[in-house]
Amino acid sequence: MMRRYAKQGGLLNLTAPTYGSMIKAYGQARDVERLWELWEEMSRRDVRPTAITLGCMVDALVKNGSVDDAWDLLHSLLKDEQRSGLVNTVIYSTILKGFSMSRQTNKVLVVYQEMRDRGVPFNTISYNTMLDCCAKNGGMDRVPMFLENMKADKIEPDIITYSTIIKGYCLAGDIDRAFDVMTEMKRDCKLTPDEILYNSLLDGCAKQQRVEQALQLLEDMRSNGVAPSNFTLSILAKLMGRARQLNQAFVLIDELCAQHGFRPNIQVYTCLIQACIQNRQLDRALKLHDTMITESGCQPDQKLYSVLVRGCLQAGQAEKAARVVRCAHNLPGHGMATSQRSSPPGVEARMLEEVVVKLNHGGKTEREAAQLLLADLKDLRSGVQDTVYAQVVRGATSSPQGRGFQQARN
Repeated sequence: MMRRYAKQGGLLNLTAPTYGSMIKAYGQARDVERLWELWEEMSRRDVRPTAITLGCMVDALVKNGSVDDAWDLLHSLLKDEQRSGLVNTVIYSTILKGFSMSRQTNKVLVVYQEMRDRGVPFNTISYNTMLDCCAKNGGMDRVPMFLENMKADKIEPDIITYSTIIKGYCLAGDIDRAFDVMTEMKRDCKLTPDEILYNSLLDGCAKQQRVEQALQLLEDMRSNGVAPSNFTLSILAKLMGRARQLNQAFVLIDELCAQHGFRPNIQVYTCLIQACIQNRQLDRALKLHDTMITESGCQPDQKLYSVLVRGCLQAGQAEKAARVVRCAHNLPGHGMATSQRSSPPGVEARMLEEVVVKLNHGGKTEREAAQLLLADLKDLRSGVQDTVYAQVVRGATSSPQGRGFQQARN
């Protein structure tokens, strides 16, 4: 429509704000080529961009993975006396975000230094972006410098600043420093921890199996009126599972759901099932699958079934793994609760292959189960991609036992 309108001469009098809207739209459509066409068209028609137009262009390039092109564009404008004034803190912050998203820490520091050299003012967003880059890329040694510069620039850290720093220390395995940061934040009495911050600390505790500190955090959440989410429950399930306190994981989740009036989602159930498997309670994991469907109405997905299958195989229960595969693909003969989905989620192809291979390396009963499973999967090929089925067959018939199995399958 735009091209047709252009041929009719309708684009002759477009203004910079209109070009900005078009650039934003083509950016969302991921049409980078058209972005540059519009930018060059503005120049040919002597339409001077505004700071907002430039912001739309830089943002569209960054979101489409062209941050280096956006950086080059910024420098070309800085060389133009008439347009250099368009480059402001927002533009630089967008570039910072782009280099941070692409994990180019060195370029983030280059942009930061250029902003200081040119006297471009910083804001909380620009500092938070740089701190996030440090957190994600192992650069927590630079955090004190950024905090000192924030203070010198008279920029107050917000809750995102503290959450980012705490998450970075947790990712780096320095949980004690993360707790120190939260203590410092509380001491200022200006900000209170939110759910995201608590979850970052809880996740750090889970990775290091710090049960007591995690429970103290949970109590702190309650006293501060911060409600947990399903993400919080997932972390607690992982923590208690790794700490071999499976029963307490179930108790905590039941209590928190009752207190805050919500039900566990599929991610929480998946973490609980993984915890059961870690604690060598496979039957409890299988029972939880049925309870999840019949009592909670939660529908399992492919990841949950793949976790269950892997757990069965790790426990040396290949026939139980085959039952889970049957349930996941809605095949007969599994004896498990089934979801009401119109299309069954199935399991990952590599897990299917492993189940069939394990069965095929077993005794006569297991080999017969493998033959029957593949036969039923073949009948279900309308619901299982041909490439997936072929991959399973290749894996199942790659051994001497499998060649005999191939003859039986044929």
